[in-house]
Amino acid sequence: MAYGVWPVLNLKSQNSDPQSPLCDLCGSADSDLVLTTPRLDGPLARCRDCGLFYVVLPERKSVEKEFRRTPDQSSSKQAASEMVRLAERASELALIDPEVEAGERPWRELTARERLDDLKRFVTSGSFLEIGCSTGEMLIAANSSFAAMGVEADERNSRAARARGLDVFAGTLSDARFPDSHFDAAAMYHVIEHVPSPREELRELHRIIKPGGWLILETPNIATIWFRLLGARWRQIIPDHIFFFTPQTITKLCEESGFELRELRSVGKAMSVRLFINRLSRYHRPAAKLLEAASDRLNLSDRTIRLKLGDVMRLYARRL
Repeated sequence: MAYGVWPVLNLKSQNSDPQSPLCDLCGSADSDLVLTTPRLDGPLARCRDCGLFYVVLPERKSVEKEFRRTPDQSSSKQAASEMVRLAERASELALIDPEVEAGERPWRELTARERLDDLKRFVTSGSFLEIGCSTGEMLIAANSSFAAMGVEADERNSRAARARGLDVFAGTLSDARFPDSHFDAAAMYHVIEHVPSPREELRELHRIIKPGGWLILETPNIATIWFRLLGARWRQIIPDHIFFFTPQTITKLCEESGFELRELRSVGKAMSVRLFINRLSRYHRPAAKLLEAASDRLNLSDRTIRLKLGDVMRLYARRL
């Protein structure tokens, strides 16, 4: 498949007028409607000029408007409130099983160790920042080689991470106000697709990463056969995803933000058989129920499975 050439999917054109949403990557108001689904907070559009896929949030005239601060509400409080709302929606849509997620910590720790090993191919020491560090599995792994700290907007997760003795700022990256040229490496694992403005986020990362330092992004890749086949049922179509990148658009975002791409490749993820079956239930509940019964009977639920479908990419870029 040629990145940057997207097939016609019976798209409905939006008018290119001043009231149309603006693309966060190139600023264009010219976009096509790709699909609508209750699993997103608005219709999914594709920019005609640069190819960025993004969710058009209700009554939003630009990417920033929906997230504009009110006088009595900080961006971190606003982000935390938004996370609660999205979690409730994910539960309503039966996309997340909290009990299954809670039991997945050993596999999150395994993923963190594997991400660290991968990162150390590029940088082996210094200061490391993870934006969206959740409860801190990656920070714990990174502390063996780096002076590691995190940023986490979800108040409950940031509190849990700090309770583990980790250096975590509770809030958003912009709220943290780190010094210029402060970090040797900064990572966002499955975070860039959630933020109000990826361009603004990378502008801030360029400011706080040292010249020659490293940016690591991991995010879904919408230029995949799975999206073409499944459409709104693709596993990455969930309420808290706002932006969907292709290799071309994520590269454009990095390069225009002052980073030089060094590596971009498809990556997989380790998970329990239990979580795999739970995810399968999004597509076919009867089959998932049968597999769950068989897995319980054969004591397979806590076995590890590695899922690599080609719809997640990891990028390493160097700050110019």
